[in-house]
Amino acid sequence: MITYLPKPLTKNSTIGVICPAGGMNSYKPVKFAIAYLKNLGYKVKLGKSILVSGKAYKYLSGTDNDRLTDLYNFWNDKSVDAVFCLRGGYGCLRLLDSIDFNQIKKQKKILLGFSDITVLLLAFYKMCNLLTFHGPLLGYKFIDRYLNPFDDNTEKNLWNLFADPQFKFSYSNRSQGIAIKDGKAKGKLLGGNLTDICSMIGSCYLPSFKGSILLLEDCYEEPYKIDRLLTQLSNARIFTQANGVIFSSFYKCGFKNKKEIIDLLKDRTLKYEVPIIFNFPVGHDLKNYVLPIGANVLLDTNNCTLRSSSL
Repeated sequence: MITYLPKPLTKNSTIGVICPAGGMNSYKPVKFAIAYLKNLGYKVKLGKSILVSGKAYKYLSGTDNDRLTDLYNFWNDKSVDAVFCLRGGYGCLRLLDSIDFNQIKKQKKILLGFSDITVLLLAFYKMCNLLTFHGPLLGYKFIDRYLNPFDDNTEKNLWNLFADPQFKFSYSNRSQGIAIKDGKAKGKLLGGNLTDICSMIGSCYLPSFKGSILLLEDCYEEPYKIDRLLTQLSNARIFTQANGVIFSSFYKCGFKNKKEIIDLLKDRTLKYEVPIIFNFPVGHDLKNYVLPIGANVLLDTNNCTLRSSSL
């Protein structure tokens, strides 16, 4: 299967900013995000469905139609080069059955986000063979009120990747990464938020994980819930398909310490005999390196590295 690449960003690119799931509680972080992008030289277009809406459930930025309209407007607008999301929350799952993926296929653009945006990243890859990007949400732990990044490497990696026509990358996490199972493995990088992946099981929008390097992150969940979600992946035979597994830090998930997390991850995954790494800088913590979903990668857990590769 051919994976289509979007166009890279240039200094005169236009970025469309949307909230396809939850809404922002205030325009302040929205203004910061717009100012930040403009200071870098980008043109910005802002969706209409941004704040928590009185027209829909309080956990959504607007009705399903409003949020889908923002996505369509920017995806079909030939002057817009990329679509960045401001926040996650919940709501993308509600859009899937309404998305005309034949329409999405006509344009090949950067789609950036994580958390609930995982749903769109995986669906766009599955239905359109389009490379998508798991990475920072502009309205969540990316920049402060002074437009400075919370993490310099996260920012640097983001713009370096989007300037590369091939979207190549090489990340090392030797200082903090923990190898649960040593080894090297190649495969398609697939995954994202653990809760959202489990919510897509049984639908036609979840790609096959056969031969993948499986990325999993989550936050604010109790240990038994992480156990339940990992067990669901196991029962759905997803771990048996993967060539390797990357776990985030599981930010504020209720574990007493890293040992508790590692013990659970070992309990649920060691039997699969593939390279496994824990505490990779991706997800809800301050370090959230952008990763291309659908790209060929090499995982080396011995050296705690992940980089672009050819299969």
